Amino acid sequence: MAGFQSCKEDLGITKPLANDGTAPGQVSAVQVENRAGTAKLVYKIPGDNDLLYVKAMYEIRPGVKREVRSSKTNDSLIVDGFGEAKEYDVQLYAVDNAENASAPISIKVNPLTPPVKTILANLQLINDFGGVGILYKNTSAAEVAVVVVEKNTAGKENVINTFYTKAKEGSFNVRGYPVKPVVFGVYIRDKYGNTSETVYKEILPIEEVQLDRTKFARLQYPNDAKEFASSWDSSKMWDNAFGDGQGFHTVYTDPTILMPIWVSMDLGVKAKLSRFKEYQRTTSNSYIFNHNNLKRFEVWGSNNPSVDGSWDNWVLLGTYESKKPSGLPVGQLSNEDIAYAKAGEEFNFDASAPAIRYLRVKVLENWSGGNVVQIMELQLWGKVQP
Repeated sequence: MAGFQSCKEDLGITKPLANDGTAPGQVSAVQVENRAGTAKLVYKIPGDNDLLYVKAMYEIRPGVKREVRSSKTNDSLIVDGFGEAKEYDVQLYAVDNAENASAPISIKVNPLTPPVKTILANLQLINDFGGVGILYKNTSAAEVAVVVVEKNTAGKENVINTFYTKAKEGSFNVRGYPVKPVVFGVYIRDKYGNTSETVYKEILPIEEVQLDRTKFARLQYPNDAKEFASSWDSSKMWDNAFGDGQGFHTVYTDPTILMPIWVSMDLGVKAKLSRFKEYQRTTSNSYIFNHNNLKRFEVWGSNNPSVDGSWDNWVLLGTYESKKPSGLPVGQLSNEDIAYAKAGEEFNFDASAPAIRYLRVKVLENWSGGNVVQIMELQLWGKVQP
């Protein structure tokens, strides 16, 4: 049985109308603008008073039919879902209020190379900490899945992770592998079921260790965040304790302090960082994904920070956002949200980030929208430089 997909606008029908039994006239003067994986059809609509919409019917793959509709107020529509840069047949119909359809107009479209192919062509697989780094460009911002497979010694493939994105560029990481060669493969799949070929590369994972927290030290520049009390100073971010009074907490009482605010630290070693975990205050469920916990923040690094606290000699290592797994509003939590927060939120550093010794967390927004920050614990991984 042939598959069928459709894309329909809200055409404003509230109740069936009387059927006069007469089909509307055909669309005419059709012009085709071929695009990446799609084509725009511009046409002249017929003059029938009871015209409701124009529809296009076509196959995106053998046996997979698709229908797209556009209101009578438009003079164009987009046919999409094509997985190859080749010629396709599209049938255009004018349809009236009683669902009488005109005779079709047959149109040839030749969509350009679709995103599943162009993304794959620009994909990079690189040696990364504990596994593989995947760098991609998605210039059309298409909704795609990046599927990662591992080829075992018998040559069979296992899907090990799938990443979903519509960002124009970015990176993903697959980790947890020892330092020995692994053959990884990647292919791209779009929301229409089109897939690219698979590209393979032998990867040698880079050794990754958790940085020694006993070497970390406080930095307190003139413009760094002021601490709520000595019992909540920044050294509590790496004391391996998670209770109240065992984390970093900024001052409540100074109305001149507004976001963004930041805190700095010395790692004690120069390291190429791979990832980190940030732990929220979770001693009460009312704090989780709420209160003064981090929501949006940046991490910066330096090897020669200015003593006046300025941003000279600091480089941005990454921009991050804390995200609740359930997606529930602030103040509502699922069991998964609670477990996720208590396990620590893990974030990756970009593979291109430089090795650094000094770290600065710049907070752009907390979960309550206020101007106070708390970080219960910060753990870091990477490779220490000689």
